Amino acid sequence: MNTSLENAANWLRDQHHTMLEQLVALAEMNSHSENVPGLQRVAESLRKMFEPLDVPCRIQELLPRQIVSDSGDVSEKATGPALLWHQRAQQATRVLLAIHYDTVYPVDHPFQKCDWLDEHRLRGPGVADAKGGIIVMLWALLAAEKFALLPKLGWSVVLNPDEEIGSPCSWSLWRTIASAYRYGLLMEPSLPDGALVNQRKGSGSFTVVMRGRAAHSGRNFREGRNAVAKLAEMALEIHRWNDGQSGIIVNVGKFVGGQAANVVPDVATLRINIRIDDFSQQEQILFRLNRLVETYNSHEGFRCSLTGCFHAPPKLVCPKTQWLMSQIEVAAAQQGRSVRFAATGGASDGNKLAAVGLPNIDTLGPAGDRLHSPDEWMDSKSLVENSERLLRLLVLLQDSAE
Repeated sequence: MNTSLENAANWLRDQHHTMLEQLVALAEMNSHSENVPGLQRVAESLRKMFEPLDVPCRIQELLPRQIVSDSGDVSEKATGPALLWHQRAQQATRVLLAIHYDTVYPVDHPFQKCDWLDEHRLRGPGVADAKGGIIVMLWALLAAEKFALLPKLGWSVVLNPDEEIGSPCSWSLWRTIASAYRYGLLMEPSLPDGALVNQRKGSGSFTVVMRGRAAHSGRNFREGRNAVAKLAEMALEIHRWNDGQSGIIVNVGKFVGGQAANVVPDVATLRINIRIDDFSQQEQILFRLNRLVETYNSHEGFRCSLTGCFHAPPKLVCPKTQWLMSQIEVAAAQQGRSVRFAATGGASDGNKLAAVGLPNIDTLGPAGDRLHSPDEWMDSKSLVENSERLLRLLVLLQDSAE
């Protein structure tokens, strides 16, 4: 028995009340992905929250992302900073721990406070996705450092501000740092029953802008080119790509166009999200999208443009991921618990890290459900349980590298 590890686990169990207090305070600070001042305030609070680790915090400003408005205009929008901590970076074996601190609830959304649904389920904005994961990670590292359990393991923490919108500003950061680590551990929430995700669909978000020619609907209707009608034809064609057998999902999510009813609209915008299982489907969809745009560009009087990408490539189980899963099972068994793994259609930064060569498990945060809704909840018992499991996993990763 590792006496120091057991002492650390016992100490961690005594921190439940403090962990909950920190989570409530963090969840009640708005950090919607578009609320840049809010992101900056939460980033500063997180910097202070991590000070007990006694590891310097590096604040990294990220480049702005490109956005396409509903009128088809292209502009840039800033985001909050990424926060990075590096401990024992000279060690040969290093692990990346990461999670986002942005949420999906705008400043004017009514869901801004936490309350209890029952004895164990805390409801609140981001309590599961993913501020609860920040708490799980922080306290596992506090226990590891307090009891000097990881002298031969280097670790880094990265907290990013834009995962809920596809991490467009963080993508370059992931690509830059991934090769420095052997494994990635991300703190997205586990499934409601505590299961972890091992495989994810790929996700792509695209914007199609159709431009026609404005005209008065009464005086010179035939001279106009109706961008709304033309893009509606295209949207229906894209919708028919949904294929239950292959697993491809195509969601025509938002359609905007037109002004007054007596004006032939000259611009319309379509936003779609596409989920795929593997890279061959990704290439197939990209080919079909580009070919469709070319086809509609050949229609007289219309111009069609496509922007977007697969921001989260498919995440598949490789041998290194399989081994990491086995170590999580060992860590859980040390607690007298078991672990189940499942596939999901959702995407995370784990997709991106896997795509650039870093095997990872990305649902090591607390258990929860009803994400992205006013009923989002987190199982408070899992805060300590999953933090302890993470602590044990880190020790196992260190021991396996010796």
